[in-house]
Amino acid sequence: MKVTVAIPTLNRPGDMAAFMPTLAHQTVLPDEFIVVDAGDPGDLESEMEDHLGDTGIELKYRRSDKGLCIQRNVALDHATGDIIFFFDDDVELEPEYIERVLECFAMETTPPVGCVQGTLIDPPATIDGWKSKVYRSFGLTHWTSDQDPALYTAGGVRFLTEPKNIVAVPVAQGCRMAFRREVFDSERFVQFLPGYCQNEDVDMTFRVGRNWTILQTPHAKLLHKESPVSRIQYPAQLGQMIFAQHYFFRRYREKTPSNVARFAWAHSGLMALAIGRAVVTSQPEVFGGIKEGYKRCVKDLVST
Repeated sequence: MKVTVAIPTLNRPGDMAAFMPTLAHQTVLPDEFIVVDAGDPGDLESEMEDHLGDTGIELKYRRSDKGLCIQRNVALDHATGDIIFFFDDDVELEPEYIERVLECFAMETTPPVGCVQGTLIDPPATIDGWKSKVYRSFGLTHWTSDQDPALYTAGGVRFLTEPKNIVAVPVAQGCRMAFRREVFDSERFVQFLPGYCQNEDVDMTFRVGRNWTILQTPHAKLLHKESPVSRIQYPAQLGQMIFAQHYFFRRYREKTPSNVARFAWAHSGLMALAIGRAVVTSQPEVFGGIKEGYKRCVKDLVST
């Protein structure tokens, strides 16, 4: 199978430089590497060419408007692989990552495997303890090592940190997802928020999961450093989280009384955690993020 690796990037040349050796030393090399750059003009293209050296990997460097989904769709417009890997620009791969993911695409499942994600070497520290319990009780995104993965009513995800075997999961995470090319015959990434787009990976892979099997393998591992460069601050992120929950629920969930109650419960938990953070950290900007999030929700409801 022909393999494409694609990365959207924004002003992170140092992170890209750290990623490149881990790509060039894969046990199975990709046929093409697509970089979609929305950052400041610079020497990234020539630097990527230097890193690839004589690996035989074809570099396709493209400029784009800013936006994760916009940049991923630009990559899709130029990708020719049978399997398309998407990574964030601040990850580093273990040497067998691509090889072990490709093995999953050869598995026989019903429906067929359409998406595979690897496993993080460094999952967030909030796997256990009170914070994880609070997030879990409200159906908000959290991480677990000992429970089944899950997708909650408002789009919150219970990500699995230490699967012992290859397992089916409801959605995949944007920093580590690979797709069969046929998936994109009917699906594309949706940029429903400007710039950085919260939960765009959940939106995309939820749609994929309606027709394909999504797997997570413990045998393909990567480090996700979560670079601070170009990341939005918590108040703005909170506003996006509020709208992303609204968007997911409005678009995909049946509006039964029980689902509406779960959605409201998730929002109450998000608000309680946000207000608590604002008070403890003396960060009044958090309330601006809340206001902006609900403003977007109201505007969306009016427009539809």
